[in-house]
Amino acid sequence: MREIGCVISVKGGIAVVSMPMSGDCERCGACSLGGDGREALLMVKNSVGAGEGDTVEIEISAGRVIAAAFIVYMVPVLMSIVGFMIGSALSRGDENANLPIVMAVIFVVGSFFGVWLYDRRLRRTERNEAVAVRILSEDEVEQRKKHVTPAKLGG
Repeated sequence: MREIGCVISVKGGIAVVSMPMSGDCERCGACSLGGDGREALLMVKNSVGAGEGDTVEIEISAGRVIAAAFIVYMVPVLMSIVGFMIGSALSRGDENANLPIVMAVIFVVGSFFGVWLYDRRLRRTERNEAVAVRILSEDEVEQRKKHVTPAKLGG
């Protein structure tokens, strides 16, 4: 997946890029949302040597997007099913018919906690799979100006 954004800071080989939220990247989890929720902040490998204020084209691994969507959406669903099945097995022939539902809720809450821990671990290891692939020229920036809005941090 390719996106366009404006570099707002550079530290070492990593750049923080602000980009407008597109329909493709709206909830994949790779980005942090900006203050107004219409822009995303993404840490990318600065393989092209971009500086602050440069407009860059970013490539995000399709595998990362699919994995993030699976983890965020499917793991809780699967865990609720597993919890319900375990609760059903434990309450077989018992008068307590609420146990499957209670177990499903416990497993869903546990899966949210697990997803949160997994996200923290990934952020700590800084697996940057997004890469700045090229710096756009002034002409290209003017043509795309409608689509790229630099972030305004601090006010």
